[in-house]
Amino acid sequence: MVRFVVMAAGLATRMGQDKLVLPWQDTTVLGYVLLTILEAITLQEQRSSAQTPLPVAEIYVVARYPMEYYLTEECIRTFNSYRGAWIQVPSPRPLAETIRSGLQDLSNEIQCIGFLPGDQVGITVSRLADCLQQVLQNQPDFLVPVAGEKAVSPVFFHRRYVAELLELQGEQGGREVLYRYPERWRKYPVEDSFYQDVDTPEQYHALRAQI
Repeated sequence: MVRFVVMAAGLATRMGQDKLVLPWQDTTVLGYVLLTILEAITLQEQRSSAQTPLPVAEIYVVARYPMEYYLTEECIRTFNSYRGAWIQVPSPRPLAETIRSGLQDLSNEIQCIGFLPGDQVGITVSRLADCLQQVLQNQPDFLVPVAGEKAVSPVFFHRRYVAELLELQGEQGGREVLYRYPERWRKYPVEDSFYQDVDTPEQYHALRAQI
């Protein structure tokens, strides 16, 4: 099984406000990301139900505010039904601390962990479901989406690297571990649009105009 860790506890200094609560389609930026992940999990469970009728993934969110701040009641029900865990932190957290929060309570069933920013609105259901399928079938050391030569999120880490992830400090992220082992990457090609996120007001308005 795979755990998605959605990182939503940063400062968002370039946006000047909590970008994750901004409107996106029929929900918020964070709500859209979570619904996309949940739909990808559903799709992959439908694909694999004949061979493995077991859950394929769970989802942990590390956020600054309660889920009601970002999600509709319907989305909350769906999130809870997919083994969702909402970890609320009282103040912005350095990246390494957010990672540690998302790695707590790992059961033996979890073989890989995928880390995803809460504002990556470029993700798609089909691409995430394909990533899940590759991780479940091959259990690589690292599954790395690549746009051209650029490694992008979500990167999936085999659980054998959890100890190294837990040793990260301050603003060190998973790439600190990932780039120690470039020869162990399993690459998954994606479009440039896949890793689009919302960092500034200009980016937000430009991307929203394209919806």
